[in-house]
Amino acid sequence: MAVPQTTELAGSGTSQTQPGSVRAWLVVAMVVALMVINFGDKAVLGLAAGPIMRELGLSAAEYGAVASSFYLLFSVSAVLVGFLSNRVKTTWILGTLAVLWSLTSVPLLLAASASTLYLSRIALGAAEGPTAPMVVHAVQKWFPEDRRSVPTALTQMGGALGLVIAATLVYLIANHGWRAAFVALALAGVVRVVLWAFIGREGPLTTYDAGQHGVVQAGGEPDVPYRKLFFNGTFLGGLLAGVGAYWALAMNTAWLPMYLEKALGYEPRQIGVVVVIPNVLNALAILVVPWLSGRWMRRGATGRVARGVVAGLAVAFAGGCMLILPHASGVAALVLMTLAFGLPSVAFPLGYLTAAQIAPVGKRGAMIASKTALVTLAGVFAPAVTGALVQAAGSGGAGFQTAFGLCAGLMIVGGLLAALVVNPERDARRLGLLPAGADRP
Repeated sequence: MAVPQTTELAGSGTSQTQPGSVRAWLVVAMVVALMVINFGDKAVLGLAAGPIMRELGLSAAEYGAVASSFYLLFSVSAVLVGFLSNRVKTTWILGTLAVLWSLTSVPLLLAASASTLYLSRIALGAAEGPTAPMVVHAVQKWFPEDRRSVPTALTQMGGALGLVIAATLVYLIANHGWRAAFVALALAGVVRVVLWAFIGREGPLTTYDAGQHGVVQAGGEPDVPYRKLFFNGTFLGGLLAGVGAYWALAMNTAWLPMYLEKALGYEPRQIGVVVVIPNVLNALAILVVPWLSGRWMRRGATGRVARGVVAGLAVAFAGGCMLILPHASGVAALVLMTLAFGLPSVAFPLGYLTAAQIAPVGKRGAMIASKTALVTLAGVFAPAVTGALVQAAGSGGAGFQTAFGLCAGLMIVGGLLAALVVNPERDARRLGLLPAGADRP
């Protein structure tokens, strides 16, 4: 068992904050609020698409280009800020990113045009790209390894909780115009920044913590080269499972409503209810599965089994459901759709947890940001590839069958490989983060 270390807060001289303290959970609450606003910023363009296209005279192709522009600098900024976090406090980074979000709406509100909308979305994507990995990095500095499953999972709940803010945005758009929604999000960002100035603090866990498997001796972390951090089974396996999961997530956002209408025959008024079902399972799975895996590990399970195998099999199983989905109908199709689109996202929090098991804290931000950047590239390609397949088939049902088969293949292969090669205890030993005697396979 690990012996808790007493460390000093950088520059403060105070003793380590007790894990699970009020301050720690306040930080978690603030970053969850940040992720909810993050979801609203991404969703508002789609929610306001109709009135924006009419006012600015945008064609469908032009609107699509604007929507895609969000990802133009998304991955690049995630990597750059990730490496910056090796030297700059995550507290400052998250505060700055939230300020930038609010500022991106100003030009659009002052002089709405196609060009300002385009530039606004590019800037927003650049500011939001680093958010998810930086939020995880910040929270994990407040909780020891064997207590961080639930806090890490909560950081991934922004999209699910964002359904509430989406309803508010729809109301504002319908009753006060699309600009009101952008103003509300900007103001929410400002309020959050003010609160963060009082609540946000850097966590005290600044050296590697291996939980029940032992810890690196106080006095510093080993200087592990990035090539070793990026080229090992745990990182690469998590990356493969994450790509498959994010491909499904991007298809869910962009094409699931169209599939329900064209292939399954749902009426438009029914679609709004049906598309929520996978998101409900998504939210439950993201929270419950990491919580169960954390309990399992505290009872002696390894990260390889409780995190790597569980995440890999969940993604692979979802892929199997998606492979069958185009051949089903009625209730069976609804169940398969829910599992195919609702389960894969468990790979994200579990992937962040296994990455933290093999990363020195001094390089963790750069590592998880680089992984996030690579995984989210699937969001750039999945909607376009799906659209091309659907159009080439000439029939919505046939095109979706091919598109779902491709996504299913990515999830099945990626998930099974992850289940086989993700082994954070083994890789932590190889990287010198765990002593050779901590032989937990």
